[in-house]
Amino acid sequence: MVYTAPEAATGKFYVVMATAVEGKAGSIAELLDAGRKMVAEIGTFKSAADVKRAKSDGGWDNEFVLGSLESKDRAMLVLIMAVKKGDEGGSVIVLSDSVETMTKYADSFAAMIQGLGAEPAKAGVVDLQYAVPDGWTKTQVNGFPLLVKEKNEEYTKYRVSLLIFPTENIGKSIREQFVGYWNSFVTPNYTTKIAPIPLVSRMKSGHACAFDAEWDAKDKNGGVACVAVYMIAHGGKVVPVMGIFSGTDWTSDKTIETDVAAFLDTAKIPGATNERVMLFDAANLSGEWSESSTAYANYVTRAGVYAGDATISTAAYFTLGSDGTYMRTLMAVGAAGNIREKDSGTWSVDDDELVLSKGARYSLLGYGADPKVGRFMVLGNYSNQKARLKFTNPRGILQAMWLRAK
Repeated sequence: MVYTAPEAATGKFYVVMATAVEGKAGSIAELLDAGRKMVAEIGTFKSAADVKRAKSDGGWDNEFVLGSLESKDRAMLVLIMAVKKGDEGGSVIVLSDSVETMTKYADSFAAMIQGLGAEPAKAGVVDLQYAVPDGWTKTQVNGFPLLVKEKNEEYTKYRVSLLIFPTENIGKSIREQFVGYWNSFVTPNYTTKIAPIPLVSRMKSGHACAFDAEWDAKDKNGGVACVAVYMIAHGGKVVPVMGIFSGTDWTSDKTIETDVAAFLDTAKIPGATNERVMLFDAANLSGEWSESSTAYANYVTRAGVYAGDATISTAAYFTLGSDGTYMRTLMAVGAAGNIREKDSGTWSVDDDELVLSKGARYSLLGYGADPKVGRFMVLGNYSNQKARLKFTNPRGILQAMWLRAK
């Protein structure tokens, strides 16, 4: 079996080749040696580390070694792996053009290996526990619950809906799994501009919610709607939910955001363990981050006469060192004067907050990477104030600081 990454950029490649042993498999060491022999037919392999050992959730033992492979026409990175359970087993070979590409698909590959033999969630079973918001109706679409609120009045027309999908096992990376749902539910049906991150929030139930939304997605007929994906995660399980908000009048109904937030806050996955899903890995937040903006305005009298310049420019700079130290600079420049604050110390992550030792705690709302702008981190606008993005428009202005990495 051969798996490839078709979306890899020109000149890049990532290939996974899996060969199962027919009949009774030998020892795991023999399977790893068989993988080495297959690689030797391509070129000269040189290991970069000792052999590592692990076990999948389904009880499959695996041994693997990473190294370089020199062939006649190119140099590659290669991972050789042996997998075995009982009398079954085989060899897996991963070929990649570079460390960068290997790293890009590492989470997806690890999730595939870790999930070997794991008991899948019951296919097609929607068991999410939730309360239907007031004013919404519940129907079924292909056996999946659909919650709808709509108005078709003379001056108010809209339809908003939440489609709930079956419970599934959580993958190695909630971010990779979220993007997979986005590509399955949104991409085939809508044209969008955003690169889904996702953004994340700790709900009142203790469950995690990964989410993102495209404000002006276009369907195949040119119709415009806001489309969103919410992935509720807890205790080794996830439930994806797709939101569709159509008709411009829904934005004037302030209860929509409140209703969606209440649905997500109270939703629970039955049968999940008590283990919380980790929202952020501190290792991913190291770097030099910055954000700046300018608001143009004038002071006027009650009569509308110009009374002065109210324009202000602000900037925030965070350097989060991999050694746990930080430096923070906040600046504001305007007609009334200039403000500059600077401090340093140590930093850490506490669930959904960035904690600075000098007393500041910022709500952590997301991090990710965009092909155009690179790495970015999303923080609450103000320290020591809990913040949460709108579930119906998380990328709307003035909700948070979107900082880019240097």
